[in-house]
Amino acid sequence: MPQEIAKLEHAAQRLDVIRYARAVALLSPLKRHLLRLISVLLHYHSPKLPGYNGPLTPSGVADYVLGPDGLEACDTLNIEITTISSVNDSLIEGVYSMGSTASFGQNIQSDIDVWLVHSEQLTQNACELLVNKTQLLTQWFALFDFEVNFYLVHPKQFIQGRNDKSDLYNCMGHEHSGSAQHWLLLEEFYRSQFRLAGKSIAWWPNAGKSKSLLSLGDANALPASEYFGASLWQLYKGVEKPHKALLKVLLLEAYASEYPHTQLVSERIWQHTLEGDFSSANDAYYLLYESIESYLLKRGDVRRLEITRRCFYLKCGVKLSQHDQAVDWRYFKMQKLVADWNWSDSLLKTLDNCENWHCGQLQWFNEQLNELMLGSYRTLLQFASTHKLSESLRISELGLLTRKLHTYFSEDAHQIMRLNSLWSRSILEPHLSVIYSSQDKFYYLYRCSPNPRNFLEHSAVFHSKSKAKLLVWASLNGVANSQTRWHEIRQSKRKSSYLTQAANRLDGLVVNESIKVSKMALYQPWHFRKLVFLLNFNSDPTESWSGQDIMVDYMNSNVFSIGRNHLNMVDSIDVISLNSWGEWHCHHFEGKKSILDALSFVTPGMKRAVEEVSVQVISCSLKLRSQTERTVQDLLYRAVRLSRQAQSSTTLGYALQVGKLRYGLFFNNRGMHYENLSDAKSFYQQLSQRKLLELPRPTLGDEPFAKLPAVIQDYAAKGAIQYFLRQRKQGLDVFILDEGNELNHYVQEGTDVNALVNKLSHYHTFEDPQLTKDNFNLPQFFKLKRVKGELMAVPFGVTHESAEVDF
Repeated sequence: MPQEIAKLEHAAQRLDVIRYARAVALLSPLKRHLLRLISVLLHYHSPKLPGYNGPLTPSGVADYVLGPDGLEACDTLNIEITTISSVNDSLIEGVYSMGSTASFGQNIQSDIDVWLVHSEQLTQNACELLVNKTQLLTQWFALFDFEVNFYLVHPKQFIQGRNDKSDLYNCMGHEHSGSAQHWLLLEEFYRSQFRLAGKSIAWWPNAGKSKSLLSLGDANALPASEYFGASLWQLYKGVEKPHKALLKVLLLEAYASEYPHTQLVSERIWQHTLEGDFSSANDAYYLLYESIESYLLKRGDVRRLEITRRCFYLKCGVKLSQHDQAVDWRYFKMQKLVADWNWSDSLLKTLDNCENWHCGQLQWFNEQLNELMLGSYRTLLQFASTHKLSESLRISELGLLTRKLHTYFSEDAHQIMRLNSLWSRSILEPHLSVIYSSQDKFYYLYRCSPNPRNFLEHSAVFHSKSKAKLLVWASLNGVANSQTRWHEIRQSKRKSSYLTQAANRLDGLVVNESIKVSKMALYQPWHFRKLVFLLNFNSDPTESWSGQDIMVDYMNSNVFSIGRNHLNMVDSIDVISLNSWGEWHCHHFEGKKSILDALSFVTPGMKRAVEEVSVQVISCSLKLRSQTERTVQDLLYRAVRLSRQAQSSTTLGYALQVGKLRYGLFFNNRGMHYENLSDAKSFYQQLSQRKLLELPRPTLGDEPFAKLPAVIQDYAAKGAIQYFLRQRKQGLDVFILDEGNELNHYVQEGTDVNALVNKLSHYHTFEDPQLTKDNFNLPQFFKLKRVKGELMAVPFGVTHESAEVDF
């Protein structure tokens, strides 16, 4: 038996050595030294070394000996190691690289994911010190453009129950996997890991325990209930790297199709290893692709297989059409694969030129990736619906993941979706042209100048019913900036110049920047963070107005009702908004009452904001630009002020002349409602005279919320299903607001809050008939409880510590 174990260990160590050599072969000379320094800087701990954060931080890697390569790395980076005293305690069991490093998937942009398995003797405080040190090391490596991500792992994390010992310090961190995947993460580690320092991992099937080996658990114990949570997590990670996430989601789908007799990639790697196959075919990333290919061919799914092949090729970064590139250990295998796939030279050149793809190519590829990922998600959803949800997938986390995914995969016609730039360095265009189709009432955006020949060679890169949305989409995604010339086909030159001017003013207001969204923000109703009002962009009544701007200022005229004819100078309004969920939207309002409709739309989202909302007004009018901008901005601020002053027991009113009619604008804690005052009763007449009036109770038309607790009125937000739960003696009080703020109320007997939330989450996840229409709009849950006598709505499942963490 000892001889058999020694044989297995020898085979695993040989694969380890080969993987390390492959990883080093794909790195630049400097990054090779940096890779070697990872172990050095974790083993030694001194004020002289990067990452030092105090004398109590655990250090010392088991069985580590500084060799010639480590010394050379220290000399190259000017790190003084010889004067540091030897390490007595080994509080780190091992340091391992995992993921795409050392595989076909490693390219020049790949990061290094490092699992740091610490001694189980470490306290939670000691682990926190070690986490802090690894964060400092990550920052130090980043100075050399070398991205290293560290994840602390308790040696019994995959062996003991998830709820033991405070989640074993929750060491993996929610950024890596949350509670959404557990065994699948271990299986990925087993199939891709290689040792940087410390004990060898007993990763092969049925590995026995040995003092010289580190055993983290049996990946074959993979439960069916985990596939759904893992697919959610991979979709979430796919927001940043969809080509990489697609391969992992498809692997989950392939695994699920064989359940419960799934052959894991890690098992296939071990079979090759025992057979003495250490060729490029025994590679974690290649065998991952091979598993997906086999699954899709069985299904006859040629379309998804073709996109999968392109993702695999692009992830590897081996550019076969560029004959001057260095030939590494993957080159000839990749060459054979491409030949088997019958790819044309033109396709190869297009893929190899991915760094220079224009926005149209990116748009197409993004759409393909999203469609395929959502297809896999639905397949895994069907699989998961026959099994219970993983107990480790917390309901609160399920809500967070799906809320974030809804932001990314939403089919809301008003939302402006971001392009994932993937590999493209820049998609900026010098000329953009807009064409309106009277046939389907859409505006089409082309990445060319207005020469008629250009439209034969190009296809539209974006289209929308809203012309403003084209400008916002281009600005948000880096397709246009202040240097871009805009052209409106079949319109006057002045129209085109106005288009360019409007786009220039949007530049800087609509920015494609990484928006930090805290968990608490996702737990709560959205509110506005930024608003941009674009006035008279589609239609401009000032063009036919013969008056003078100076007289409007002199007479202090109302731009919504000018002169004897009471002309309204604001006819078209586009509201561009960024909300607290990180979503950009563009809503269009047109006609005589556009200002009233726009105010009614934005008031609730401005009122809910804790911090001041950034408000910009841009007028595209031929005349009265400054006057319309100033008036609308003042009106917006007044609307917010009145809505915040109004209480649940009162409504504040304000009169505004729009055209020939006088309207009452009524504000309470739910927002704004307007009414025509032409046939008003006495208090409306008072309002007309006094401008502002406080009414005794909230009457916003047909108001179903009057008997609701005020806190629910404050939290009500369109676009999300919201449950407000209150435990009472007679049962559980359940208030439900749907996406349109329609109210339902009932009392549920014989259950508690946790049981009901679990039941409802399962229903909305697996049984809701709306699933095919809206994949990720799961409800928000709030517990109603009294805090110091005041009824509060507390997001379900959130802790104070985690609430403000960026998600």
